[in-house]
Amino acid sequence: MKNDTLNDVLIKAMKAKIPKGVNLAHVLMNTLYIGKEAVYRRLRGEVPFTFVEASIISNSFGVSLDVISGNSSRNNVLFGLNMMDYSNPINTYCANMEDFIRIVKVVKDDPDARWYIASNVIPHVFCAGYSNLSRFLLYKWMYQHEKINSMFSFSRLVFNEKLKDILKRYLDTCKDIAHSTFILDDAVILFLLREIEHFMNINMLTKEEMLVLKKEMLSMISYMEELATKGHYKNGNMARIYISNVHFDSSYGYIETDNYKYSHIRLYSINRISTTDQEVFKHQKEWVNSLKKYSTLISISGEMQRIQFFQKQREYINALGV
Repeated sequence: MKNDTLNDVLIKAMKAKIPKGVNLAHVLMNTLYIGKEAVYRRLRGEVPFTFVEASIISNSFGVSLDVISGNSSRNNVLFGLNMMDYSNPINTYCANMEDFIRIVKVVKDDPDARWYIASNVIPHVFCAGYSNLSRFLLYKWMYQHEKINSMFSFSRLVFNEKLKDILKRYLDTCKDIAHSTFILDDAVILFLLREIEHFMNINMLTKEEMLVLKKEMLSMISYMEELATKGHYKNGNMARIYISNVHFDSSYGYIETDNYKYSHIRLYSINRISTTDQEVFKHQKEWVNSLKKYSTLISISGEMQRIQFFQKQREYINALGV
């Protein structure tokens, strides 16, 4: 296929992915980090998109380069491996969040955008607002993968300003999605508590550090309860919380608009694999929605179940270190 034809097909595919009324040139400027004139030269066909630019577009817009080039096969699906670089975990942690921020930017102006998460652990969007909880999740991952040993204390892991800024932007960006639904295991806090207790037992967490984490967890639970009661973020975007009556083995999610499909699965604690493949998305959506059938909505409605759920989480937290 000729370059000009590839460019035309790529531009057409991008236009099909963005919401009506959204300026493609502005989206590309923010996605490719190139100037206005450079973008318009590509849209006019004067300059072809480079392979690197096409790859970024494929990842951000959910556009399959295999389909565009005519080499698609149902037996081959492209997954994004958002895995931690062992040699520099903090930089990769930042890159993973930047990647998700970039994906949300594609859908955030769509009033019908939907984000579903079914999780057996506290979703990162709730932990991200708490610096010590976020730090502990990375600390735990580094220890599990032998990047640190038992002599490396929790206090030695310091988040730089870049990471703090990305955590804030990640949190704000997640709230930009018009409709968010969280399906949580009924004992979702227990996994985190057991991990904290283990690190205390092997003397990698002090009692004072445990109390700080405990305080942040109680604050996080109060925030989640307030969110469930109101059913929306402060910016007005909807947020619904369901409590599952069955346990599930991992954490699954998807983001959907009429023109964009993205699915992801949590892997190895803070990593994930993701894809914009339509067939994988279809199965992921079916699975997540099947879990909703066995769950109770505690946002706005289900007041008794909501009170009982959050009270139980507080009891679990308060028992830590006692």
